[in-house]
Amino acid sequence: MNKTDRLLRPENLDFLRACFDTTEIDKGRIYWKERPRNHFQSALAQINFNRRYPGTLVGKKPCLKMPHIILGVTHPDLGPVRIMLHRLIWLLKYEEVPPKLIDHINRIPFDNRPVNLRAATHSENMENRMQSKDCSSYGSYEKTEDGNYSVSFFSSEGGAAFNFRFPTELLAVTSLNFLSFLFDNRYHVSNHRANA
Repeated sequence: MNKTDRLLRPENLDFLRACFDTTEIDKGRIYWKERPRNHFQSALAQINFNRRYPGTLVGKKPCLKMPHIILGVTHPDLGPVRIMLHRLIWLLKYEEVPPKLIDHINRIPFDNRPVNLRAATHSENMENRMQSKDCSSYGSYEKTEDGNYSVSFFSSEGGAAFNFRFPTELLAVTSLNFLSFLFDNRYHVSNHRANA
């Protein structure tokens, strides 16, 4: 069992709750708390952390190459551990070991609201994954001369065409995936726990 799996267990909830403020967990966000001395190897490390991080949003900003939000936390016994935010949110919300695969229902891998997370098989996860250049033949995007990204999306019925502009490639790809999700599912999102 790797360090991440060892940390993401119900017996570590007290430690994790001492690290993270979960008041906005239903919005898919958690924040750093001021952490106690026993979380650190030295008093100086604790002071430096507590001067800089309490109240800040947890996790690095997503990018196209890594659209999932990842964070690092140091555990007194395990040392530094890297965690995907959606797996941590699952444990903090449901107080159970996260399933092996967690699918982001709306195909947005940085939308970590618990209602957007579901246990999935490998094939379910692959069928609902975020595409890179286009999404289910519904649309495409391209970089424009001004450095933005132009998105063209066609409804699955072949009727309506939608055109958008975004400042980043990640937002362009995300828009295609989310629109594709809406049209594939006819605007209906099922309960994430129903298949768990």
